[in-house]
Amino acid sequence: RLEFSAGGARHAMVIAHGEFLRDVVDGKRLARDLKRICSAQIALFEPRSKRAPFAQYLFMVAPTADGHGGLEHADSTALMCARRSLPHPRMTEADSDYRDFLGLCSHEYFHAWNVKRIKPRAFTPYDLERENPTGLLWLFEGFTAYYDDLMVLRAGLVTPQQYLDGLARTASAVQRTPGRMVQSVAEASFDAWTKYYRPDENTPNATVSYYQLGALVALSIDLRLRRDSAVTLDDLMRLLWTRHGRDDAPLRAQGVAEDALPALLEELSGLDWRGFFRRHIHGTELPPLKTQLAQFGVAWATPDDTAFDALGLSVQEQAGGWLAVQRVRNGGWAERAGLAAGDLLVALNGERARKSLLERRHALARPGDVWRIDTLRQDRLLHTETPWFTLPNSRIQLRVADRLQAAQRQRLHAWLGMAG
Repeated sequence: RLEFSAGGARHAMVIAHGEFLRDVVDGKRLARDLKRICSAQIALFEPRSKRAPFAQYLFMVAPTADGHGGLEHADSTALMCARRSLPHPRMTEADSDYRDFLGLCSHEYFHAWNVKRIKPRAFTPYDLERENPTGLLWLFEGFTAYYDDLMVLRAGLVTPQQYLDGLARTASAVQRTPGRMVQSVAEASFDAWTKYYRPDENTPNATVSYYQLGALVALSIDLRLRRDSAVTLDDLMRLLWTRHGRDDAPLRAQGVAEDALPALLEELSGLDWRGFFRRHIHGTELPPLKTQLAQFGVAWATPDDTAFDALGLSVQEQAGGWLAVQRVRNGGWAERAGLAAGDLLVALNGERARKSLLERRHALARPGDVWRIDTLRQDRLLHTETPWFTLPNSRIQLRVADRLQAAQRQRLHAWLGMAG
């Protein structure tokens, strides 16, 4: 158990089986880092009083071999993490596993405001006897996903480049999800009960994550506010807090209406948001992040995908090195070749199909090449011949441009706290 104080509230973290981890977890570092994250979030919502909305808060952590996830409550959170994610006493620079754990803690802590107190109208009151659908999970989960790593950055626990690397991973994940072209982020929110929490092998082709795309929507709104107005997304979160979240908030009992955000954003910024919401919230057009990030001096690059991403194919290596198809991406070579989830890849161009063979053949392939693939589907051996081709690159890299104009440097500093 470790303890610290932030915003006038007592905080503690309890780690299950901690007696076995006492010598391999740096509790002092963990308490120090969490205090900085919690203090940054409290200051975001209450910049004057810097007081937390609760008297005490508890992080309950269950370390496992390879877990990751959390569930928020009004003054606590239950977390699951891999044991390697906890900081070791000999750790100097925070590794990626520990940074991910801090981001998870930050995400669930942010929910103490955004969803536990600021709620969608569909959750007010919450009916525990049935599903409670809302089209606003892109706000309550997506915005939280945007702020989780951003608050770790503001706490000084990651570098701006590490933060940009995380944004790039999110943008890449959305880019390689074909479902983004058929389901809007508002629809993804509303369908969470029936689709997001009941995934199958075709889920990436039919749905999009309101966590990931919602985070990119939040980023796009924040960048537009910072460039074209005198306010930021922080001001929107504070407005939601004072009207819908605080104990004395005038609209707390009503919750946030499904169509409230465009008017709130216009009230704050003086900008018209109807087109943005039509295209990017209720439509399937992605926000123009490449253009927006360039205005802040951040360069957007698309290096080559891995062989399997380029082919639209996800496989799992089984005993003996056999490859079983897990998912087939719409529009890719694997779909054109007729592959389906559950198929066993037997041979490619007469050679036994292995990961290394597919990667080597892909690296040497040229337009016009025809790949002969043999697969086993249940008890049938199938053979197809399909011209090789690749999907557009979906992997994204972000970095600060080498040369910045004065306006870019100023915006970048205000957003990420760096001058470039």
